[in-house]
Amino acid sequence: MKRTTLALAAALLAACGAANATQVDFSGYMRAGTGINARGGTQVCFGLPGADTKWRLGNECDYVIEPTFTAKLAEYEGADWNVRVMPSVYRAWGQTENGTDELTTRFGQIYIFGNKISQLGNGTAWAGRRFYNRLQTGINDQFLENNDGDGAGIENMDVGLGKLSVAFMMNGRGAANDNRFALPIRLTNIKDMPNGELSIYVTPSAQLKSHDQTAGTDPVKQPNGIAFGAYQSLSGFLGGDTLLGFKHDKTGDVKNTRFVVQQTGKLAASTSFDLFGEYRINDNAGVKSKWTALGGRTDTHISGPFRFLAELGTDIVKPDGAATRQMTKLTLAGAVSAGKEPWSRPTLRLFVTHAFWNEAARQVLGDNWVNGERLKQVYGDQKSGTSIGIQAEAWW
Repeated sequence: MKRTTLALAAALLAACGAANATQVDFSGYMRAGTGINARGGTQVCFGLPGADTKWRLGNECDYVIEPTFTAKLAEYEGADWNVRVMPSVYRAWGQTENGTDELTTRFGQIYIFGNKISQLGNGTAWAGRRFYNRLQTGINDQFLENNDGDGAGIENMDVGLGKLSVAFMMNGRGAANDNRFALPIRLTNIKDMPNGELSIYVTPSAQLKSHDQTAGTDPVKQPNGIAFGAYQSLSGFLGGDTLLGFKHDKTGDVKNTRFVVQQTGKLAASTSFDLFGEYRINDNAGVKSKWTALGGRTDTHISGPFRFLAELGTDIVKPDGAATRQMTKLTLAGAVSAGKEPWSRPTLRLFVTHAFWNEAARQVLGDNWVNGERLKQVYGDQKSGTSIGIQAEAWW
């Protein structure tokens, strides 16, 4: 991390203290690791072009560091007022940033929020830069919903039927004359059956533009967008949790429709499982691509801190007018963890990952996804490959 960035983070925390903060909570997430490929170079990761995600166990060639500081600044009429600061690092292996191969930091989140405001249905008012509407599947690190950015909103207001959230989001670093905004609206915690809840997300988006007085030009017109997502959760089914999801989004002539199902549960007292399936249709002005993903993971506690994990996943992409691509990935991993549950962290994993793909996938191996160029450099003349490595992961 750059010293200037750390100094700024320290200054912000000192400012929190100066404001008579009653407490500062430290939380966060990190993952990092290293590895080699079977041909002798550094670890490569396996993903199929046309599939937006990859099966993540033993298949993450990146660093993520997200220390988060939340300081309680004040109380007023039963509401807590806080500031949250998160200097963060994300870097895929082989990437450079700001002209360096070393990790550099940015502020992924910095915002003020007030919790439990009675006049807002015990909801939250906030403004700043933050992660927002992150609905994640975990096993393939996919965000079914994601509206990260700069903005403001009112969140989790109790409206009887459920909890309502409304925000205005945009990229404040974009051009002054040409930017986009989104207006994500969600209604969650809708009790619709015993042990079941429904969540609905609606997100319109549009261009913000003006005449450039310096250049004397108008920005190219962008189409409006609309996204709708519905997600049904159920607890206790097969001894675990179920998620059924549907999402459709449209921006101009580009449409995307997806169906997802995820099931977690127990195979035995010491073994848990996580199954995931997705079917997606991408339609770009009438040119379609269909993507099917099926996979699962088991996690078995052996003894003490030791556990064994296995993950198998396959992706199939059928573009219009082109051959069907397929890739299958298998990972076997031994781990030591601070606990016997599947989500016990910190954890260290020693893994072997093997993937194989067909000729149609080999011909486009380096396209459309992070680290694809590295995979093509090592295994571009093959239809299978192997990586061995060790990874650390923690949240707190």
